[in-house]
Amino acid sequence: MAVRWGMMVESLSSVEEALEAGFDCVQPTASLILNLPDEDVNSQQRLVKDRGMAFEVCPVPLPADVRVTERGFNLFAWLEHLKKAIHRLSELGCRKLTWSDGRARLLPVEGDQTVAKEQAMQFLYMLCEVAAEWEIIVLVEPLGARRTNFLNTLEEFRSILPLVGKENLSAAISLRELSAIGLSTAAFASYDRLIKHVHMENPLSSDRVRVSPRAGDGYEYGPFLRALRGIDYSGVISLPEEADLSALTYCKQIWNE
Repeated sequence: MAVRWGMMVESLSSVEEALEAGFDCVQPTASLILNLPDEDVNSQQRLVKDRGMAFEVCPVPLPADVRVTERGFNLFAWLEHLKKAIHRLSELGCRKLTWSDGRARLLPVEGDQTVAKEQAMQFLYMLCEVAAEWEIIVLVEPLGARRTNFLNTLEEFRSILPLVGKENLSAAISLRELSAIGLSTAAFASYDRLIKHVHMENPLSSDRVRVSPRAGDGYEYGPFLRALRGIDYSGVISLPEEADLSALTYCKQIWNE
């Protein structure tokens, strides 16, 4: 069973670093893909074609201030933007889109939440429709209550699947969010068909800073990776941008133990 190792990147220079360190692919930030000039898209396409360094996993290409659940969100006004952006990402090797921005799906704290939830479902339906044109999977990452108040667990996410009704909708998980979303490694088997992407960071680090696993950092990563092997996980495992060859080697060693 093979997994692919990705590195999260915020700049094009980091793409080269990921390539040199031996990563299989990269996971760009939203700011990188939204601000990428056409000439850089062309150069990255050549990198994908010649050296296989794809932007395999990408965030949903929406600006940081867009709130899908807020009153007045115009789904159709964003449709053309998403079509163009996702087509562009497909040319860079994107195979999965992750919705990991908790602020984008916040529900109103007071009053009826029905309309806001319906907007989120309609958004996911439309996003899956557009992504399917390019054979891309959409992944929702459950997040803890400190980050959002909607889709906080894999069970809650699973409950909306019939409402969206799209086969290319699955989930992503992060090691540092496991406790916050109440997910134990023993429960992975219950969600084996849902888990299609993994973020792997040191969960002891600050909430605001992603830190790569490293030997001697005080955390035992074996149980997490063994649980993924136990469900025959064969997708991408993305490490933070500050990862390097030694961090990647360490993670691969634990995976193969």
